[in-house]
Amino acid sequence: MKKILSFAVLFAGLGFLASAQDSTSIQKRDGKHRNRAAQTHFEKKSPEEIAKIRTERLDKELKFSDAQRKEVYAYNLDQANKFKERAEIQKKGREALRNQMKADRERFKNLLTPEQQKILAEKSEKRMQNKEHKFKGKKNGERPIRKHLKDKSTDTENSNS
Repeated sequence: MKKILSFAVLFAGLGFLASAQDSTSIQKRDGKHRNRAAQTHFEKKSPEEIAKIRTERLDKELKFSDAQRKEVYAYNLDQANKFKERAEIQKKGREALRNQMKADRERFKNLLTPEQQKILAEKSEKRMQNKEHKFKGKKNGERPIRKHLKDKSTDTENSNS
């Protein structure tokens, strides 16, 4: 009896997991996950254009009256203006952070001797070169095998033979 009950619970759990995985694919098909291209499409448009596009898109599905269309357009225009303002604030914040980091880096370099600065520059250059070639030639987002993992696998192969 216990075995039957445990199998029933096991299969119910597996069924639940399978249905949970299926629902995420439905969300993606519905277009709820926007890609970066869709975001940049709206970034280049004025708030008026964005409001017009959104209103027309909703009007096709919901069939607004003339009064509703004007109200929805006004709402979308307000939202687009708010979005543009927030985007500008974020852009200024990123620029300020970038400038602050650059100033901090310069301040740190001034603490070092010329020899230390040279070593740091070489190390940075080497890191950038490694970064450029890290994923070169990889397909489908494959990650490179890390050296310490690669060394362990060759060590175990050598010890087995």
